[in-house]
This record gives sequence, structure tokens and C-alpha cells, in this order.
Amino acid sequence: MRRWIVVVLAFAVLAAAAVYFGRRVGPAETRHRPVAIRFLGEGGDPLVIMVGIEWHADGWCSGQFTVTAAETATEVRVFDVVSRTPRRGGDCAGLGSDGRMAWVNLTMSAPLGARTAVRAADGYVLPVMKIGP
Repeated sequence: MRRWIVVVLAFAVLAAAAVYFGRRVGPAETRHRPVAIRFLGEGGDPLVIMVGIEWHADGWCSGQFTVTAAETATEVRVFDVVSRTPRRGGDCAGLGSDGRMAWVNLTMSAPLGARTAVRAADGYVLPVMKIGP
């Protein structure tokens, strides 16, 4: 009976440690489908487009999102945006949100030009949204 109690307690301690250190080892990761793109505007880097995702939270942290793309002569295939939640106690400026979308910069090897930006998952052509109201 005593051996059984020791085994149960050992498993409980291991499980608690796994949960505690699992949260501290790395940030939680979620994926979001791109829904639109926009340009930086006049004077902005022509190699950068902003990729928009649905985002209903109040804000986000600088560096929280990453996005990649595969480029050809005719299109830019934009992969899902990866969101990594900051670790507990990490610094976060809490960038503003309109309660509908968040934006992440995508640096390309060449300007978009006449190429089409498409969502890699399904080939959906990403609409270009203007900056501002």
C-alpha cells in the first residue's frame, strides 16, 4: 500500500512539473489564415506588404506574429500567420487593434508588382485593402 502511494505522488509531482515547465519552455502557438494584404504606403519599403488576419482581441505584442511566403514570377503564396503568445511575465506593449484585424509585415525578395498574392492553403486571392479610414 505504501509503495502505491509513493508511485502516485511521484506521478503527480512529474505531471505538475511538466505543466509548469511546459508553459515556461515556449510560448503557445496558433495559426491564422491571411484574409487581406495592404501596402505600407508612400515612402514605404516596396519589398514589404502587410498581411491581415482576423483578430478580435484588444491588442497584440510586437513580434508576436510571423508570416512566410513562397514567391514565383506570377504570384506570392502567403502561408498562415503564426502567433506566439508571450511567456508569462514577458514584456508586451499591447499594440492597438480595431477589434477585427491584426497586421504583420511580410518582406519579399522583389516588389509585388503585377504578381498576385494568394493564400497558400487554398489559392484564395488576397484582396488589397487601403490604409486609413
